[in-house]
Amino acid sequence: MNRKIRGLSNWLLSKLYFTDENKSEIFAILRYSSVYLVALIYWEILLRSQIGFEDMTLYFLFFLPSLAVLLATFTGWFKEKLKGNRIITPLVLILPFAFYVSQLIYFRIFGSLFSVSMMGVGGDAMKDFGWALWDTIKDSILWIILCLLPVLATGIYAYSAPKKIFKGFGIKIHIASFLSVFVLWGLAVLMLLPFGKGDFSPYHAYTSSLIDTDTASSRLGVLTNSIVELGYKLFGGGEKEENTLVIPDAPDEPQIDTTPNVLTGLDFNELKNLTTDTGKQALCDYFNSLSGTNKNEYTGSMKDYNLIYITAEAFSKYAIDPVVTPTLYKMSQGGIVLNNFYNSFKNTTTNGEYAFMTGLWPDVSRVANANSSAGSFVQSKNKLLPFALGNMFENLGVKTHAYHNFRGYYYQRNKTHPNLGYTNLKFMGQGMNFTSSWPSSDLEMMEQSIDDYINQDQFHAYYMTFSGHGPYSSANPIAVKNYKTVNELLNGRELTWGAKYYLAANYELEKAMTYLLEKLETAGKLDKTMIVIIGDHYPYYLADNHVNSLAGKTLEANFERYQSSCIMYCPGIEAIQVDAPVCNVDILPTVLNLWGMEYDSRLLPGTDIFASNTHIAMLYNKSFVTEYVKYNAQNGKAEWLPTAEKLTEEEKQQHLDYCVAVTKARYTASLDVMNEDFYRFVMDNLKVEKPEDTQSNELVVNQ
Repeated sequence: MNRKIRGLSNWLLSKLYFTDENKSEIFAILRYSSVYLVALIYWEILLRSQIGFEDMTLYFLFFLPSLAVLLATFTGWFKEKLKGNRIITPLVLILPFAFYVSQLIYFRIFGSLFSVSMMGVGGDAMKDFGWALWDTIKDSILWIILCLLPVLATGIYAYSAPKKIFKGFGIKIHIASFLSVFVLWGLAVLMLLPFGKGDFSPYHAYTSSLIDTDTASSRLGVLTNSIVELGYKLFGGGEKEENTLVIPDAPDEPQIDTTPNVLTGLDFNELKNLTTDTGKQALCDYFNSLSGTNKNEYTGSMKDYNLIYITAEAFSKYAIDPVVTPTLYKMSQGGIVLNNFYNSFKNTTTNGEYAFMTGLWPDVSRVANANSSAGSFVQSKNKLLPFALGNMFENLGVKTHAYHNFRGYYYQRNKTHPNLGYTNLKFMGQGMNFTSSWPSSDLEMMEQSIDDYINQDQFHAYYMTFSGHGPYSSANPIAVKNYKTVNELLNGRELTWGAKYYLAANYELEKAMTYLLEKLETAGKLDKTMIVIIGDHYPYYLADNHVNSLAGKTLEANFERYQSSCIMYCPGIEAIQVDAPVCNVDILPTVLNLWGMEYDSRLLPGTDIFASNTHIAMLYNKSFVTEYVKYNAQNGKAEWLPTAEKLTEEEKQQHLDYCVAVTKARYTASLDVMNEDFYRFVMDNLKVEKPEDTQSNELVVNQ
């Protein structure tokens, strides 16, 4: 059989006018490619063993031959001195080895794969995560050694195999080999087509501009996806899903007969006629197709109240314990209680903070507009954000404040937060000083800030906390400081060490909230103040066994790990229970409605939690939860909840199709709003009547 195959190969090569020497060289490069192909497959499977095999497909095998040939192209330069080829053969594997190890370390720190588009964020983060990096490397030594095995095995093979195995090639063969890389890659893309172009097809994962890195990597392979992302970053591209701003009519639902939350004088048909920009025109058509949400019985109910808005680092419902963190527990049970809240993000603080503060979805796609400090929040610093709470309160004449117990330059908060309307900003080294720097104390931040505003008639303050940051170990000075106290409060309760350190880190937030409530009560402001606390992402630093220890059960990865808590505490109102599934972007429109502020609900992707509309708790990867279904966008599977028993099969499909389309549209619209600076276009052309003379005038916004 081998003779027949070799004879067929020789015949084919002779027809292609290759010399006998060329044939020998081609067989040599195929041997090199085979070695590299085995190594790449090994690394893909090894990395997947750490990040999970769920939703993994085998389509990555289509692309690895091309990449193996590419690696082989860098070998065989020594035609006469075969020892050089022996040396270079294992060395070629160093670069992919470093790639896979980097992905492994990044995943173990941040809970996701490294996106090429977010290289700026990764670089900035690593400068301050150096201590965590070394701890993670030490904890990953075994896996790093396993990653190193192909390099070592190839080195042993290169040293012991016969010399003829390491034959060199001429420049023509090198050129032919390099060109064949593109041919093989093109064939791999063509091989995706028979599997369709739908949302869950490998071709969609290859071409979509909106798909996230983790999902695309599960379908294409980690290395393949990173190469695709690198190509998009260098050369642009990625098919935009043109129909994502078109959604079917919503299923019939009861509507409260009140006026809609829209801006007076905002006519999207008229706006569309004012521009030739196709992007703005598409947004006008999309927003014109929406009805928005109606005002309801809670509209304006907190008009004269104060608001303290807090993004809490790695905060989750597992930081709330009636014994260990009694203040947080009391706050979680009072005011507006969200019983079905999902934190949409798995990592990257700036994304969760952006969604919470702007009400828009950040760009988490593989072609995100990355720069030296990437992320939608940084890219929004020069865009108009009229519905951000700082701007809204400033328009009411309420002085606004923003605080963070780390450097202002980190994620460029010193530039993004003024654009949100905050006029009094303090950061570490800029108005505040702390006894530890990474992480620093939330209590110390509260002690150095509350006197700035507590004596105002009405105030709005924003905080980004830091104490809850990982690692949850003896490497965390905040957790170490509180560990003994927490351990005593646990009184022998069985928890893993990581779970205890997580509670110890968040005990600093507990102390900060206790201090805040005491100061507000002393000033007579507590009953007229709402405190909203949301996590920026789930605690990705906490390994599954530690999270499961806190939960008291093994959590399902796709949805349960995202179930969290959003505190909306106000002791001056009777507790209101909300069972609708909600997420990060729903909080801003809810607050705007509670304070009776004029905003246009069509322009925000979130939904007021008290609105009668369909509520969709969406995750970063476009998976979602509704009253009836949990939908996993990574594999297209729908898990129908008991509440769906009242629906017919046709109604189920209509509901699912509608919600899938809505999530895509909201995500796309969020990105386009930012890219087009669409809010500025709207506000620059919005005309409202003056009450005194009915003459039109432009709406005044804080720019």
